[in-house]
Amino acid sequence: MVLSPREAYKLCQAGAILLDIRPEAISIYKGFDVPEVLYCTRDLISQYFEEIPANRKIIVADSTGVYSRDVCQILRDHGIEIVIELAGGFVEWEHDGLPITIDNKARLSGSCMCQLKYRSRR
Repeated sequence: MVLSPREAYKLCQAGAILLDIRPEAISIYKGFDVPEVLYCTRDLISQYFEEIPANRKIIVADSTGVYSRDVCQILRDHGIEIVIELAGGFVEWEHDGLPITIDNKARLSGSCMCQLKYRSRR
């Protein structure tokens, strides 16, 4: 199942858990502002199966919606059946004007990916 950001937001307000699989360097700067968010990068998902409630709706979100399908399948393969993909990931969530958190101390800067660093550590 795939939901739009607005549909996912309504589910989060009704008790669904949002599973943010974006890298920590990105998710600590801008995040989803919903009642319950679990953070786990897609590379480490197998270490967090016990932390994810199998009896609740889990909305899997990444930056653009590219990796959420794969993580949903991994979760289903391990008995977590009520998993939903967030269409368009955080990019579409923010584009739709849905609530986000921003920590400017965690903002990255640099002229290319190889030079990215936290702004507060200059």
